[in-house]
Amino acid sequence: MGGHRINIYTFIKEDPKEKHMLTAKEFVAKIEADNESLFRAGEMQIKAYYEKNADNKDELIDNFTGRMVNERMNMEEISREVAAAAPGTDPEKLILLSKQAHDEAKHFQFVKEVVEYLSGKEIDMQEAVESHAKKLELKGAMLIKKYNCNSNPLMLGLYQLLAEGRAARNWGMMAECIEDKFISSRYAKIAKDEMFHATLGRMELEKLCDTQEAQDEINAVINDFRRDLHAINSAKTGELPEARELMAVYA
Repeated sequence: MGGHRINIYTFIKEDPKEKHMLTAKEFVAKIEADNESLFRAGEMQIKAYYEKNADNKDELIDNFTGRMVNERMNMEEISREVAAAAPGTDPEKLILLSKQAHDEAKHFQFVKEVVEYLSGKEIDMQEAVESHAKKLELKGAMLIKKYNCNSNPLMLGLYQLLAEGRAARNWGMMAECIEDKFISSRYAKIAKDEMFHATLGRMELEKLCDTQEAQDEINAVINDFRRDLHAINSAKTGELPEARELMAVYA
């Protein structure tokens, strides 16, 4: 053989995506860090809304009735996820999702109590659901359907991390800024549960986002998801200019 050596490594081209792909934990940590503008925008609008309407009982009754219907929808959607689980689904996952469905049922009860506390009478649930049926596109639970969360574990994990994480921050702010102890105490409990639900999403995504394909699928929709959540919040509270500026990072 001649004296020329061929370096075979010069013929191997590295895939830049593979080389720079984040680990699943790094990827999820980045999502959480990038969520901060969404969460801060929600908090400031929640605070402004409830301070402005502290003495407007009719507005509060309507607002909490909508939130009550959304909690019921969350309960229904998560329950469907449990019922439709494949036979080989990890029992631990089923236990955690069942706990979340149970939590959503508690939240439905808590907010129902708030509505009846404010109105001074028992609520007609059939009428409440029907009256808010036209506003279903403004409910966070509808995003479960929009992003196929019931059939896509990746999207369900994203929903939990984003929507439940945002809810934890929003309801925590409500508990702080609403002076009425009956209402604030219930929302403090709800906020604690929502943080647990967001943790479930983080845990699931840390398992699933270990390939470039999974990370690309998340990246393709995540800013749309964030903008949808902000639009839902703004429809209920009104959009503040400062919040709009924060959301510009997701354009």
